[in-house]
Amino acid sequence: AWVILGERRRRWFWPVAMLAILGVYMVVFAQNLTAPFSDLQHGRLEAGLFALGAAALWASGTVLGRFVLGTLSFPTTTALRFTVALPILLLVLLVQSGTGGFSHYRLADAWPFLGIALIPGLLALLLYYRALSSTPATLATIAELAYPVTATFVASAPPPYGFNQPLYLPQFIGTLLLVAVIVILNYTKERTPPVVVQEEAVA
Repeated sequence: AWVILGERRRRWFWPVAMLAILGVYMVVFAQNLTAPFSDLQHGRLEAGLFALGAAALWASGTVLGRFVLGTLSFPTTTALRFTVALPILLLVLLVQSGTGGFSHYRLADAWPFLGIALIPGLLALLLYYRALSSTPATLATIAELAYPVTATFVASAPPPYGFNQPLYLPQFIGTLLLVAVIVILNYTKERTPPVVVQEEAVA
């Protein structure tokens, strides 16, 4: 965001951002807060590097999306993401599994998949890019940490909506910490004054 968008954050942003990361950490690893460190000691370094790589790609997607929104509207950006991502995903499927990758699906699956693509797919992306068009990428990245938090609480719901996973005290503490950080950053962010268009006087 600093290199591509030229965003500058106040000094206190970084410790507050670390609190948000700590909150998500408590949610994800609530059952065993030392699990990542013990896993690294048992040869799981490769998995940790993959996780860091995925996080970097996710953050770069937010920055590049904000960059594109500087010249394109949010509906156009959403359409661009669909038209670019779908052929790439199709290519990945063909490379990994060949035409046999389609054997798992039936014609009756078309309607459920269409519903998934339109509601949590298209509608969610439209809302996301609409919000991102007026939000600095650095703040949007912090807000996106709510995704794993939401997934954790959805997984705790009973079937068929979730997996009935138990919840732990650190998850509630981490969630409150993340929500507090998001509220503080949103309240204290620099607000651009509205542009007032003065109409010419009619003689």
